Amino acid sequence: MSEIQSQLEFIQYSLNKLTRENISISEIKDTYYKLFSQLHNKKTLMIAGSQGSGKSTLSLLIKTYFKKFYKKDVVILSIDDFYLSSFKRKKLAIKFKTNLFHTRGVPCTHNLKLLIETVDKLKRNKFPVYIPIFDKVTDNKKKHNRKINKADLIILEGWCVGSKPIDPLYLRKNINDLEKINDPDMIWRTAYNQSLVEYQKLFNKFNYYIFIKLPDWKYVINWKYKQELNLRSLSSDNHLKKKLYLFIQYYEKLSKWMSLSCPDICNILITLDKNQKMKKIIYK
Repeated sequence: MSEIQSQLEFIQYSLNKLTRENISISEIKDTYYKLFSQLHNKKTLMIAGSQGSGKSTLSLLIKTYFKKFYKKDVVILSIDDFYLSSFKRKKLAIKFKTNLFHTRGVPCTHNLKLLIETVDKLKRNKFPVYIPIFDKVTDNKKKHNRKINKADLIILEGWCVGSKPIDPLYLRKNINDLEKINDPDMIWRTAYNQSLVEYQKLFNKFNYYIFIKLPDWKYVINWKYKQELNLRSLSSDNHLKKKLYLFIQYYEKLSKWMSLSCPDICNILITLDKNQKMKKIIYK
């Protein structure tokens, strides 16, 4: 078996293990294998996409692939692991006088200082580095951390990763009931958009950017629902689905803004079809 064939079959096997999907070798060669070939010499990488877009799966696939064939240690930093605790978000809500900050998600609700410090330590090889783990079910950080002793490639992945601040005209536009009813004076969205300016200090530490674009926002609720069911080992939960419908409204504006703006600033643009599969990859 050739080295290329071995790599293709490994990607196919790993992808099936992660997603339970069977993708042909020829499709893998045209998508994942070609994509990975662009990353061989990278030291830092950002991967962004809305909920359910597959950014976490892609990150894990890169990690296993480069470990297997290039003996590289890939460290994945999920921006979700750096969410503030529910207690600290309540303090944030008091500070800005809006209960919308009780809910994790938008810029402002992460421990940005810790995240920047963690990236700096990894880049300077100041090991061991300890990375927090956030439990989305309990909505708080777990007691234990991940210990990292080596980092050949650092991946920062998350839904808002790499975003530029939202254009003022678009920021003012009410795109859902959450904004119209709960943020009529734009206190919440103005605060998180101003915070996004500070996030550029983090994003500028990375020199390569993959953005995953959804075909339409309407698919997000179903993809997020599927993701949350897996976290809870459930097959269905109508109460959870209704809760998620409200929850994703917190993410809607910035996600849509990123779909408009990030294709112009990313290095690789991946577009998805309605079945969450890669439709097209554009290299810049």
